[in-house]
Amino acid sequence: MGVLRLSGRSLNAVRIIPASLWAHLGKELGVRPPELASLKALYGRRSTLFEHEQLAQETLRFRCMTDHQRRALVSALRDEVTRVSDNNQLLTFVRRWLYNHKLLIEHDRALSGQIGAALDLLEAKTGTSIVTNVTSEVLEKWRETLAQLRPDGQTQQSWLWEAPAKHSTVQIAQVFERIDLLYSLDVHKHLGDVSDLIVRRYARQLANRPPSVGARIKEPRRAVEVACFLRYCLFTTTDQAILMIQRRVTDLWRMAREEVPDTVNWADMYKKLLADLAVLAAEDRLVEGELRIRVVELVATSQQAKPPSRASLVRERLFEGIRPVRALLAEIGKLPWQAEEGHPVLIALNRLLKLYADRVRELPVAISAPRLGGVWSAAITGRIETKPCGPWK
Repeated sequence: MGVLRLSGRSLNAVRIIPASLWAHLGKELGVRPPELASLKALYGRRSTLFEHEQLAQETLRFRCMTDHQRRALVSALRDEVTRVSDNNQLLTFVRRWLYNHKLLIEHDRALSGQIGAALDLLEAKTGTSIVTNVTSEVLEKWRETLAQLRPDGQTQQSWLWEAPAKHSTVQIAQVFERIDLLYSLDVHKHLGDVSDLIVRRYARQLANRPPSVGARIKEPRRAVEVACFLRYCLFTTTDQAILMIQRRVTDLWRMAREEVPDTVNWADMYKKLLADLAVLAAEDRLVEGELRIRVVELVATSQQAKPPSRASLVRERLFEGIRPVRALLAEIGKLPWQAEEGHPVLIALNRLLKLYADRVRELPVAISAPRLGGVWSAAITGRIETKPCGPWK
């Protein structure tokens, strides 16, 4: 009864009962625990073991699973496989479902068969949805594209799945080349109703096989894996592009900061001002009025010699170093960005792309960016003629 209540399995599901469990039961019952913990040594007659199991099941109201309950389990699994991709988690879900319904937990091999049946139903449903919404010509084009060889001898499937090693300009260009290929195949127009978890599951299954082996997979599984693989590659490649752009922006800031010299030592400036004032005060030939005028001029000259702040110098370097990312901005603008209505980044990006399309080299006077802060707005407005389009980027 203890084994059935704790694990949901009958006693013959285990070969040897842990000695610690026997010791605990002996202590609680006040009897000497057996030295041999195997069921064969404990039960000389198999019929006795069967009788004890039947008594435990009747007492705890556990029963074997019927065909009707098996179909109910598969139905519950059909919903669970759309949310969980790990087989071990699915196995845990099946055990918990059986225990909650007072059903004996079968062997893991039998439970894996139930999980496989639910996955087959999900695959058939997904395959029907894909075949219905995607034309045969598009599916065939997808299959042929994955099998094509690139100039370096690598297949398109391996190239699409390959992660960029770093965020250099060449690597960023390759990422956008992948995105252009996927958009040319109209991958973004299909599989919108398929959950991301299902897409990831079948995409990884295809990626774990060599392209030559994947081409021998039968339908509808082949269509499901190909479609999910391409859509998942579109997701991951877009994420990689965003991450690489963020790193590129970070590099621009870092290089701009490294090019800016250390800030001016204000103590030295004040010492120089005091020294000049001391020399001026030591001149006996100056009358009081002339001395006052000279002091005012010296202070004014010192104030005008105030150097720019480090932040303003970094902004200057950013304006000058924006040229290498013009092509990157043009590629970014091709992606279907979405945000809240009136988002300043989207507004700025759309205006900048329109200027690119019109081949305008300078920002119009009316353009401003009030939500970017006073410093950046002043930089954009005040540098329209001297630094065309640079601050806006």
